[in-house]
Amino acid sequence: CFSLSPLIVKVNATFHDQQKRIMIVTSDGTKAEDLQPRDYLGAFVVAEKDGKREQAGWNLGGRRDFSFFSPAVIDEIVQESVKNAIKLFDAVQPPAGEMPVVLGPGVTGVLLHEAIGHGMEADFNRKKISTYATMIGKKVAEPFVTIVDDGTIPNLNGSINVDDEGTPGQKTVLVDKGILKSYLHDKISAKHYKVEPTGNGRRQSYQHYVIPRMRNTYMEAGSSAPEEIIKAANNGIYVENVANGQVKIGEGDFAFYVSQGRMIENGKLTSPIKDINIMGNGPKMLQNITMMGNDLEFFKGGGGACGKDGQAAPVSFGQPTCLVKSLTVGGRR
Repeated sequence: CFSLSPLIVKVNATFHDQQKRIMIVTSDGTKAEDLQPRDYLGAFVVAEKDGKREQAGWNLGGRRDFSFFSPAVIDEIVQESVKNAIKLFDAVQPPAGEMPVVLGPGVTGVLLHEAIGHGMEADFNRKKISTYATMIGKKVAEPFVTIVDDGTIPNLNGSINVDDEGTPGQKTVLVDKGILKSYLHDKISAKHYKVEPTGNGRRQSYQHYVIPRMRNTYMEAGSSAPEEIIKAANNGIYVENVANGQVKIGEGDFAFYVSQGRMIENGKLTSPIKDINIMGNGPKMLQNITMMGNDLEFFKGGGGACGKDGQAAPVSFGQPTCLVKSLTVGGRR
């Protein structure tokens, strides 16, 4: 990191290596076991220029072994961290207000996870907390929107061979062409709804109880080129990465800090942006997605985990570039 730019004044590097072996024996006769690796390597850098400081970081990993961390992977982590920190010296604040927002591919899927995915976990619906509690079989998005939670994608952080009740880690379609088809079930909620468990019964460790949790949640690719989506937004912002989100599960109201992004002016990407929040409502945002890109990407980091009911669980997420017709942007007056 230091060798890439004289502006870098501090580097924090982290390597995490874990092997978790579990055995599940249940009173209904299930017996299963699994070995769950989780590795990641990350860099967090601080850059200084003319008395101003900016910071950024990046990590890669997941269900990996040590051989994954090749020189090429290390270079990618370093270049992404340094590039993102230095770019912020040229960043501006967009005007505040309602405007079109383009969510870039990959890591912005955390918005899908937090603002929409949690509302589709079955316990929130069984308890009538979620907006989606009465929406099975009804339209929740445009026909080009399909949302999936999949525990079977190789190497991603949320992938599991079996959940913590011994149910195979399968692929679950939540929204099929705009229609809400399923919730994410553990055995308790599946029994309540008279359906099969979906392999989403997860817990942090043997010291915790099982609850419905996401695995790898994503929107399937659409047919639009990313350039077409940016052009259609005309004037707004392009979000590359978000952090520090707050979500009300029941209503779906959210606020996220945009750590990396760009202005969209006259249908083209222009200046980097910083120090802004985007705010909205998850179910409403889902309804307001008007274009879906053909460039589905998954977040391939291994750091970070989803928190729920005091339990942390490794997850991943992804999405293609998509256009949200309107979100509230907190920028300059």
